[in-house]
Amino acid sequence: MPSHIKEEAQSSPTNIETTNQKKIAWLQVLGAFCLNPRVVVIADLLCRGFLGTYGVYQTYYTTHVLRGFSASAISWIGSVQGFFMFAFSFLNGPVFDAGHLRFLLLTGSFLSLLGCFLTSICRYYWQILLAQGVAMGIGFGCLYLPAPALVSMHFQRNQALAMGISSSGSGIGAVIFPLVFTQLEPRIGFAWATRVLGFILLALSVVPLAIMRFPKSPSGALIDVSALHEPPFILLIGGLLTTFMGIYTMLYYINLFAVQQTSANSNLTSSVLIIVNAASTVGRILPSAVADRIGPIHVLATTALISGGLALCLLAISHAASIVVWAVVFGSTAGAFMGLPAAGVVSVSISSERIGARLGMTLGVVGCGILVAEPIAGAMLGDQETVWVGLIAWSADLMIAGGLFVCVARVSKAGMNFFTVV
Repeated sequence: MPSHIKEEAQSSPTNIETTNQKKIAWLQVLGAFCLNPRVVVIADLLCRGFLGTYGVYQTYYTTHVLRGFSASAISWIGSVQGFFMFAFSFLNGPVFDAGHLRFLLLTGSFLSLLGCFLTSICRYYWQILLAQGVAMGIGFGCLYLPAPALVSMHFQRNQALAMGISSSGSGIGAVIFPLVFTQLEPRIGFAWATRVLGFILLALSVVPLAIMRFPKSPSGALIDVSALHEPPFILLIGGLLTTFMGIYTMLYYINLFAVQQTSANSNLTSSVLIIVNAASTVGRILPSAVADRIGPIHVLATTALISGGLALCLLAISHAASIVVWAVVFGSTAGAFMGLPAAGVVSVSISSERIGARLGMTLGVVGCGILVAEPIAGAMLGDQETVWVGLIAWSADLMIAGGLFVCVARVSKAGMNFFTVV
């Protein structure tokens, strides 16, 4: 047999295998994308998509079903949902590392759907807290971790871009879900508007169940103890904790701010969060491509600091046009930050083994912060809901502090040579 034919015959199986691996890898991105919108109301289109939707529920509850409760009390519903989403990611990290992906997807889908449909029939505060806060939060916690963990395991090159694309599902979900709710609620009522969101979640949950695959041999423990001896990892967790606290404070209260503090009409004020989430979709993809070249830590630090500065700009905003411009710019920078935490964890870690446990540890800490951030902000707002200085300063300071933490993590990892990709 001629040598060139022999070489081709020998190399073909490898090429075919590599091509199949690439196809499988990008299918995980699609599956993670679908998870991301649903968790917000499923993991990124699924998980953070629905979590990002809570701002419109916060406004609705404040003015309708729970109008006798303070903003701080109502915000506990969204905070509990966010806490359980992130905290159960900590508990589910070793479950994921042990190879039980399908169990997490099935359990998460069931609980998130159950919570959503129960929310539609709730009439009292404690019922909404249990259904939308606890049940949906735990369901999202089962769904959220597999999205970034699987993508990081399938990609070595273009890892940040792949994660950014998958996480853009949360931005799209956080546009679709609030838009559907705000348009349908006046026409068909709160109950059926929420049920429609539940049916959307049901349809989205089918995709990850069909295509997401675990690529490695099962292994894992609840905590990766070695990570606790890595200063860059600990500092990065501090940065992610404080920045997410600040970002979610903005997401929960921006619609209410637009109603009370700007000249925008009711149609526009109900759409401010939608604009933020739409801009965040672009922000998750383009900076992620840049992160593959300069390092995700650089992008995380920069976007956290810029987001904090933009939050302070709210103090000078009172016109309709200005709140729209702010929503676009803030959504872009905050979206860039929210799309890269998993890539950042991989970047500062000495080893990529047991990435599920490390991501779970990170998200568990972040969840504790989200649990208390919004109620604290609501308490600052208090009954004097026209006084926003304290809430805005609280959110901005958290994001700026988070950016500084990430900067220190970067120096701890690579020193003062800022041309090193981290």
